[in-house]
Amino acid sequence: MHEASLVQGLLDLALKSVHEHNDAHPERRIARIEELVCEMGLIACVEERTLQACFELFAEGTEAEGATLTLNTAPLACRCEDCGQSFELRHRHFVCPQCGSENIHFSGGHGLTLQSLRVDTEEAHHD
Repeated sequence: MHEASLVQGLLDLALKSVHEHNDAHPERRIARIEELVCEMGLIACVEERTLQACFELFAEGTEAEGATLTLNTAPLACRCEDCGQSFELRHRHFVCPQCGSENIHFSGGHGLTLQSLRVDTEEAHHD
């Protein structure tokens, strides 16, 4: 399952960041990850529900247990080979909005990128 390896990579990266922060800043330790915000390419071969389910399963017992996995779809930069129009696709409808041609060129759109973490620090609990 492709989604499982993607989630494991995201989680490894997030947890490594938390551990590095905690080692460098013992006075402001991160208690838990509340949200992982990711950007997913428009044509990434990822089933979002499966990715979410894998995340919930893999996060159990870690600082990310109970965290939200937010997936934002990145627009896909395209160029029409017939009329020369440059545009971005936000949905999987591969047609030039200017001339209606399906002869479009694009590159990328496959990735999954961890953009940010929202965390809860231990010092917030000392109020």
